[in-house]
Order: sequence, then C-alpha cells, then structure tokens
Amino acid sequence: MSRLVTLVALLDDLLLFVSPAVLTCVLYAFGLIPLWTAAVISAPFIVLAVYVGVKVFKEGPRGFAYVGGRGVAVEDLRPSGVVKIGGEYWRAICRDCAVGAGECVVVEEVKDGVAYVRPCR
Repeated sequence: MSRLVTLVALLDDLLLFVSPAVLTCVLYAFGLIPLWTAAVISAPFIVLAVYVGVKVFKEGPRGFAYVGGRGVAVEDLRPSGVVKIGGEYWRAICRDCAVGAGECVVVEEVKDGVAYVRPCR
C-alpha cells in the first residue's frame, strides 16, 4: 500500500472516530450537555482513533510477506492475469513466461499492488 493511500485511510478513520468526540464537545460548549457526559461519550472514540492510528503506522507493507511464497493462477497469465496467493487475489505479471489457469506460481516481487511471478519448478 502506498504511503498516500495509507495516509488517506488513516485520516478517514480518524475523522470517522473523532467526529462524535468533537460533536459532544460542541454540545458541551453550547451548554446542552454536562461535561461528564461529553467526557464519557468522547473517550471511547478518542481511544479508537489512537488505536487505529498506531496500528496503521506499525503495520508493514503487506505484499512483502508474500515474496517467495506460492500461489495458484486463477486465469491464464500471458503475461498478466490474476493469481490467488495466501487466500487473496492479486493482479499478477509473469515475466517472459506464460502460465495456465490452475498452475502453481512463485512470487518474485510485489510492486505497486502487482505480484510479479514465475512458474513453480
């Protein structure tokens, strides 16, 4: 996942989780709810936002875990197609080769969401 996509996903989740906290603070500022109510309602959402933020930045790039792993071609790779690796479907390119559907492939590289594969030997 590129850093821009990660950042957008993080901001989206933070906005989703922080919005109720901000709303309760605004309601408190206008005197519509007491402070303790605003704190009780806001706390879980702020904790969730912090948890999601820490998890996103600690998580390594997913594709690198598959390098060297095996998968199965879902459709013919001549040279591009779809493979199933570790239970997930990936766009794949078979460099200088052709692989038929149902054949075994080995992941050589993952770049920009595309798995570069070769046939199993």
